[in-house]
Amino acid sequence: MAEKTFENPNWEPLENLVGPSECGDFMWMWREREIEFYKHIWTRRYLLLDAEGRCYTQGPDGLQPADTQAELKRVKE
Repeated sequence: MAEKTFENPNWEPLENLVGPSECGDFMWMWREREIEFYKHIWTRRYLLLDAEGRCYTQGPDGLQPADTQAELKRVKE
């Protein structure tokens, strides 16, 4: 099992995706395997991004690549 890091939040992938003004709608939760875990404050859904802005979902076999725009829509609605 990969170790989670709860220090030194990295907001850059989220800022690049939604812009700095929308980052306030998210909480940075942790980093695991170079993936940043952000939680939307209203929907409580997670958005998982790597440093390049690629999006992931958690599936039965672990993290899987996902469509970034579809995931962003799911997290915000």
